This record gives sequence, C-alpha cells and structure tokens, in this order.
Amino acid sequence: MSWEWAGGRMDLVPGRVLQVSLGGKEAFWAAPDAPDWNVGGDRLWLGPERDWFWATDDPNDLSGHVVPAPIDPGEWRTISLAMGHASYAADPVLTHRGNGSTTQVHIGRDVCLKYADSRRVIYEVHTRVEVAAGPPDQEVSAWSVLQVPAGGRLRLDLAGEWAYRDYLRPFDGRRFTVRDGHACVELPGQFMAKIGIQPDVVAGPMRYSRDGVTIERVIEVHPDRRYCDHPLGADRSGQGDAVQVFEDDGHYGGYAELEHHSPAARYAEPVLDICRTTVSLGY
Repeated sequence: MSWEWAGGRMDLVPGRVLQVSLGGKEAFWAAPDAPDWNVGGDRLWLGPERDWFWATDDPNDLSGHVVPAPIDPGEWRTISLAMGHASYAADPVLTHRGNGSTTQVHIGRDVCLKYADSRRVIYEVHTRVEVAAGPPDQEVSAWSVLQVPAGGRLRLDLAGEWAYRDYLRPFDGRRFTVRDGHACVELPGQFMAKIGIQPDVVAGPMRYSRDGVTIERVIEVHPDRRYCDHPLGADRSGQGDAVQVFEDDGHYGGYAELEHHSPAARYAEPVLDICRTTVSLGY
C-alpha cells in the first residue's frame, strides 16, 4: 500500500512504514526483497531483547541472537486502511529463550499521516501493547526500530548529564560531541555497536541527517516509569533504557537504527507509545 501526493510517497506493509520518499529521495533503509526479517523501514519489535532474542549471555556471539518470527515479520492483521490512516493488530505468543515460558501479547498499531508536501512529511505511529497472559512478573515493551542508511549524523536532545552503556562491543565515546544540550555522532557504518540511554538522560527528540534528507523523531520519555530493556549481564532490577542506537558494519546489510522503547507493560497494565516522525529535504 502506498500513500502518494505531489512530490512524495509513503509505502506501508502491515505493521510497518516501509519507506518515505520526497523529491525522489528515499529516507529509510529498506530491502523489500530480503528473504527473512530484515526488510527495513519503521517497524515494531518487542522488548526486553534478552528475553525473546538471546539464547546466550555473550553479546559477541551473534549466533545466539535470533529475531523471533512472531515479532518480525509477525502476523499482522489490517483493521482499516484509507489514505492517511492505517490500523493494524497482532497477537504474538512470545517464548522466553532463557526459561521457556510463554507470554501472550496484544498489539494495536495506528499510522496517521499528519502533513505532506513535496519537501516535508509528518506522520505519527501510536502503538498499544497489552500483556494478555503469561508469568505475572513478565515485562514487555513496545520497541520501535527505524532503519536508516549509514553515513549520516545523529543528534540526540539531552535532559540530563550525558551517559550511555554498551550492548555489544564497546562504542568509542570519543566519537560523540556533547554540547548545548545535545549529543552528536557520525554513523559511517564501519563499526558494529549498540548503545542504550536511560530515560533521565534523553529529552525525546532525535535527528538524523544524510544526503540532504533529515529525519526527526519525537518520542515520549517517562523518567518516573519503569523501562525494562537492559544489556546482557546488567542488573535487570535497575532502570532500563529508553533510547538505543545501533550501527551495523555491513554484517546485516549496512545501516544504522534509531530505536526507542516504551515503559514496561505488565499483565493488566498496558502501555501506549506515541512517536512523531518528520522527514524533510535539507538540513
């Protein structure tokens, strides 16, 4: 499904915004012919990653990391579809790779086109996650993942003192420039690394610029609420991360990811995540 207007286009597949194009320039990384999960775009995963994805405690052993099919590609149902608004739903059953327990999740996901012309498009994604059944202490987060072409510059707005933690091999912190309430970094796609940033550090807005295209994401961050995604080996009773940045070195296709998590959902305690994305030509 594509929404088209003079000078622009949004491509959608169930549960995901696959591509945004303005003036003939495509903003997102996408590989629609990929044979497995890695098709790109603006998609939804579910956290915590170490519960559903990892079968090992070694972050350098990628053979122990598998994207569960119920999460991606998932089995999405189209509830409604019209120009400017799409609603999807899914009901994955997640299997904990550590203890084998299962968790039933209900997901609702709405994509709303807010503005579009030949130089700018704005859309919002509203994601609702509800834990319907499973262990009473099991947490689940809406994990939004936007894949972008490598080679751009990322800027994160800060709400507190800059700090991050590593999920894979150590990220060279000297690559970041921190000043005037922002942390900035180039993501050339030469390294494989992932960092997480806690909710008292980030303010919500993030901006990625490359090749005359700028992507701005605004998310809701709740420092007073529980986040549940942590690096392998971290104390999971502590606060999790709200924002994450992944840089691929070509192993998975060569891209970067702007990621964020909702606060944790639990049984009878659903969460709603709202993310506004603006794609524009120029910096």
